[in-house]
Amino acid sequence: MGIEKNNVNTYNDKYLADAKRMAEHFIAAAAKLKENGETALIFPHRSVDGDCVGSACGLCSVLRALGADAYVAMPEKLPEDMSFLGIEDLLFFPWNVPSFEEDRLVEGKPYGAAYAVDCSEGNRMGDCGKYFDMFDEHLIVDHHQSVLVRNDNIWVMPEASSASELCFYVAIAIEEITGKDVIDQRAAECFMAGIVTDTGRFTYTNTNPETLVAAGILMARGANINDVSYNLFDRVKVGNYRISAAARLTTKFFADGKIAVTFVPRELFDEYGADAQGVDDVVAAMRDIDGVELAMMLRTLENGSIRGNLRSKSYFDCSKLASKFGGGGHAKASGFTVTGIDLTELADQVLEEALKMI
Repeated sequence: MGIEKNNVNTYNDKYLADAKRMAEHFIAAAAKLKENGETALIFPHRSVDGDCVGSACGLCSVLRALGADAYVAMPEKLPEDMSFLGIEDLLFFPWNVPSFEEDRLVEGKPYGAAYAVDCSEGNRMGDCGKYFDMFDEHLIVDHHQSVLVRNDNIWVMPEASSASELCFYVAIAIEEITGKDVIDQRAAECFMAGIVTDTGRFTYTNTNPETLVAAGILMARGANINDVSYNLFDRVKVGNYRISAAARLTTKFFADGKIAVTFVPRELFDEYGADAQGVDDVVAAMRDIDGVELAMMLRTLENGSIRGNLRSKSYFDCSKLASKFGGGGHAKASGFTVTGIDLTELADQVLEEALKMI
């Protein structure tokens, strides 16, 4: 059932020890929740993607398999391209329950614990952040190098492909400790969705031997990698197809072609009838252009804030640029969200900073 160290030469002692350490924390937490009649909330970051949703829902399913009540505290609606995962019963929207802050009830049970995946701070969780910050102690699994806090309740491994990969190995360790099968088909598909998202279908440099081992085991547990890849990468609505093409056509180049920039005003989404995911594929396509080192896309969200997405090819550190605008992420893939500024004005500011760093 589990992975033995001697079966995977590249599965090193550090990885194994941390997975077991976090597994013991989650087993103890599940037992405490059951004893107290409480439920846990698992918090992903805002501007949700396949990894934060996949890791959160996969871990939520694992906790339920241990007999605990758990839900994923969603900071926004589930994107349509993730509906194929069939996870609606795992989701809870605190911001949509007027009495939640006072009552702290999740489906009638007291909210007794807060966990985080793919992020570690409330300020990255949108409207859900204040609920996460109600608790002094958290269990956190993350792979972002921007995380500064370290303690026994946190596992941060920037070299891992995704939070979903780390959560998968925690689940494997839980199975080895308890003897219970906690990764059912849905959990497997959730973890697979996160891994596929953050590795670009196993094409990014963060794809490690451990990543492929995890994917293989998840396939054996029922995850359909073809369905996951199609829904997250290839499936597209007409409006989204058109806005993606429009955003690519307006791309501009700077620094002798090393920087590619495009921005997408809200009016364009309305014109093409596109949804928020309509341009998700654009920034990666820009990065892949010959000669481009840094790709930047800015888009106006429905609430009027501006989302910036950054991708780099080899040497540019996107996380350092994103941090200048209150964001973060990885060296080669980062983002930020800004409010109270004009789109073109922000584009000028981001470009100015990028030109200093390229």
